[in-house]
Amino acid sequence: MRKALVSSVALAIAMLQNAAPASASSPNVAAVNRCNTQVVDESYARIRDYDRKSPGTGTGDLMRRFAAIADVLTTLREEREIVDSLCSTDAARAPLFAEIAASIAWALTLEADIAGALNTSCPAAQKALPTMMLADAWLAMANVINENNGTVPPLFADTIAKVRTRAATVGLTLPAWSDTSRYWSDNVAATAKKEAATCPSPTPPPA
Repeated sequence: MRKALVSSVALAIAMLQNAAPASASSPNVAAVNRCNTQVVDESYARIRDYDRKSPGTGTGDLMRRFAAIADVLTTLREEREIVDSLCSTDAARAPLFAEIAASIAWALTLEADIAGALNTSCPAAQKALPTMMLADAWLAMANVINENNGTVPPLFADTIAKVRTRAATVGLTLPAWSDTSRYWSDNVAATAKKEAATCPSPTPPPA
C-alpha cells in the first residue's frame, strides 16, 4: 500500500514537471490573457461603491476610507503599467487607459472630500490638501485626452463634472486640457504644501 502511494506521488510530480515547460513556453498567450478589463473594472466598481456609501464622520472612519481608496489607487497605477507592457496595440490599450484615468480621477476626488473633512480645524489645510488631489485628478484625465488629440472619452463625463464642482469649492482654476501638464500640477502642489504647512498637523501629511 505504501509503495503504491509513493509511486502515485512520484507519478504526479513527474506529470507536473513535464507540464511546466509547455506553460513557460507560451508567454504570448499569458500576455494576451492578462490584457483584459478585469482588474480595471473591479477597481472602477470599488470606487463607485465608495462614492455611494458614506465613510462616516469620525476620524478613524475617515482615515480607514482614505486608506482603502489609496489602496485602489495603487492597484490602478500598477495596472496601467501592466496594460502598457502587455497590451500590444493602441486599440487594446486606449479603452483601458481611459477607464483607469477616470477611476483614478474619481478616487482622488473622493480623497479630496475626506481630506477636507479631516482638516476642518485648520482652513489652510482644508483647502490646500483637496487642491493638490484635484489637480492630480485633472491631470490624470488630461494625459489621456492629450494623447488622443483632444478627444474626451465619454466615460469621463461624470468624473469631469465631479472634479469641476470640487475645484470651484476650493478655488482651483482648472486649465484647458491642452494646457494641463505635470508642470502645472507640480506648481499647484508646491503652493498647496506651503499653505498646509501653516497648520500644526495636516491630515494626511502632504507628500
